[in-house]
Amino acid sequence: MSSHKRLAGKLAKSATLAAVSSILFAAGAHAASVAGSSLVLTAYVNGAGGTSLTEGKYDAALTEISKDRSYSSTAYSAKTNNLCVAYAIKKQLTEAKSACDAAVKAAKYEKLNAQRYAPGSARENSYVAVAYTNRAIVHLMSKDVEKAKSDLARAKSLAPTADFVEKNLAAVQGTRSTIAQVEAAPSR
Repeated sequence: MSSHKRLAGKLAKSATLAAVSSILFAAGAHAASVAGSSLVLTAYVNGAGGTSLTEGKYDAALTEISKDRSYSSTAYSAKTNNLCVAYAIKKQLTEAKSACDAAVKAAKYEKLNAQRYAPGSARENSYVAVAYTNRAIVHLMSKDVEKAKSDLARAKSLAPTADFVEKNLAAVQGTRSTIAQVEAAPSR
């Protein structure tokens, strides 16, 4: 078996989504929504802290993430994304901004590396879109609507039909506070 096939197999195997679940949590007074539309933070269940996030165990998720020593780009990308979500949920906005910036950077890096082995694959676009939408929510929580809209526009260009992008775009267009969700990310 060629090293390309082994690497692609390892990435696909390690990226399989373990479960799909969502939970509701209060996102704070700065989250915007229209009737029936809620902001959605997206976590990777198969990433460090992912299961704890979807079970509402945010402190446990942060502990799991801090103890994780995974070094593959796929695991690191999921880990930084989940860290962004955990800090956002806990309303630790300074830490959330930093983690979200790292998640965007990691997802872009992962996409670049994946394209070396599978040129033309659009699947990685949705991973970058997840990072952008999560960061957009943190921008909204920080009352930076322009940066939020910019990140959502980038996410839309990367994953134009993704449900999590559509939900967040609809929610940003609203004006009243509401509850946000944590959902499982698209299968990795």
